[in-house]
Amino acid sequence: MESFTLEQLAKLIGGTPLGSFDQKISHLQDSRACDSSSVCYVKEKKFIDTLSQDAGAVITTKDLAAHITSTENFIIVDDPYLAYAKASKVFSAAYNEENKKVETKFGDNVKIGQNSVINPNCVIGNNVLIHDNVSIYSCTHIGDNSIIHSGTVIGSDGFGYAPTGDGWHKIEHLGGVKIGKNVEIGASTAVDRGALGNTVIEDGVKIDNKVHIAHNTIIGENTAIAGMSGTAGSVRIGKNCQIAGQVGIIGHIEIADNVTVMAKTLVTKSLKEAGVYSGVMPIQKHKDSLKFIAKIKK
Repeated sequence: MESFTLEQLAKLIGGTPLGSFDQKISHLQDSRACDSSSVCYVKEKKFIDTLSQDAGAVITTKDLAAHITSTENFIIVDDPYLAYAKASKVFSAAYNEENKKVETKFGDNVKIGQNSVINPNCVIGNNVLIHDNVSIYSCTHIGDNSIIHSGTVIGSDGFGYAPTGDGWHKIEHLGGVKIGKNVEIGASTAVDRGALGNTVIEDGVKIDNKVHIAHNTIIGENTAIAGMSGTAGSVRIGKNCQIAGQVGIIGHIEIADNVTVMAKTLVTKSLKEAGVYSGVMPIQKHKDSLKFIAKIKK
């Protein structure tokens, strides 16, 4: 794996090094898991409490660096999120090269349909059925007895861009997808790989057609998600949940075990207790809907 000194990396992403300029950095990692040979980023003070105590270096602002005591190595920038996007580009070449070097491993009795593509550095378990026209990107692990239906894409880039004055700067996704045993994923569903770390679908999960699972989402055992639902990034859904059709879940929230979310509900906050949740009024005549909306506004 190619490595950079702290000083070299700072220059590449437009920051100012602080600390040991010759510190070797070989990976970009999540701030909670960052090790001594890696760099991470911190964009807000609330993330300092969960920052790894072993981080090799941190990309952050001068003000935030003053509150971080776990390391003396920093790359000081005005916009940590944009600097993280630039750093992801620096490390993406090595990520892609490493994937090409690792042959995909197939278990016993794997069946693959026509026109399906499985890239290098994947693990496909025993008795896995992959139907026609499926695309599986590198760094994907699929457990035993799982089924992937036609047109599904696993491991595509997440929707990650840092805003700049000149448009959007793409965030390269350097993680993977880990799918457990006895999982079934319907047709034309997209499961994005993690930006840093993995998107995780645990054992026994059932996902319908046309569902979107965003980067770094974690779905607990035996949860079922119906068609046209979707999560934003870094959602954590518990075990034995039922997510009905056309449910939208905003990013960075948690849903407890044994939660049912009814159809067309927009989940905007963490659901910390088991139960049944809904958020859409049943259909009615349009004039009655307008009256109802007017009452809510009052």
